[in-house]
Amino acid sequence: MIDMDKVLDIAIERDASDIHLISTNKPMLRISRELIPIEELEILTPDDMNDIYDYLVRGNLDKDEVYNDTRKLDTSYEYRDIRFRVNISFSCEVPICTMRLIKNTLPSFQELGVPEVVRRMTYQPQGLILVTGKTNSGKTTTLNALINEINETQNKKILTLENPIEFKHHSKKSLIVQKEVGKGQDSLTFSDGVKNSLREDCDILVIGEIRDKTTMEAAIEMAESGHLVVRNLTYQIMCRNHRQND
Repeated sequence: MIDMDKVLDIAIERDASDIHLISTNKPMLRISRELIPIEELEILTPDDMNDIYDYLVRGNLDKDEVYNDTRKLDTSYEYRDIRFRVNISFSCEVPICTMRLIKNTLPSFQELGVPEVVRRMTYQPQGLILVTGKTNSGKTTTLNALINEINETQNKKILTLENPIEFKHHSKKSLIVQKEVGKGQDSLTFSDGVKNSLREDCDILVIGEIRDKTTMEAAIEMAESGHLVVRNLTYQIMCRNHRQND
């Protein structure tokens, strides 16, 4: 039987960025972009993968229903005060799992190399800021560094919509409300969360992901109504929408 606590301990100790759990393979760590097996552990079996699923979902019926309906699940997991972003999907009738370790401390704008003009943009009373890039290019880290910068320097109400919540922010100079999106969570859909934000008197709305046209239109409406909206948008989505408009 797989000891998931041991897997997580090893990943933390070796400063891995990701954990890959796939049947017929040993647990793999991504360290400095290289995939490295945990040699001291056994090859994972289908039964191990089902045990891992149970370990991560923890009997949550809503999450279980989403996974059974869609064959995928995005969620988070906390272990030893460290958060993991978790994706569970399906291959050959067996769950497979990818876990990303989320650092407890955010890098500064200077460490990320974000231009000073971006920081100045956060002082605008309304508008739309897009954080774009390819998958795994650091969009989420940049987005949360942006939230942290506002939180430390401005007196604003910040509302975030995320699936899952990765970095946990605590109110400093600003007031922060973080909502997780999904079945059984704080908001059923991103578009519902954006529409309701109009009634929550927030100054800044941060949308962790744009998944459909309805959410995009609601976000634009929010920006046009006198709010600052910050959105995470993948390069692939931007290209697809551009092609459709052409």
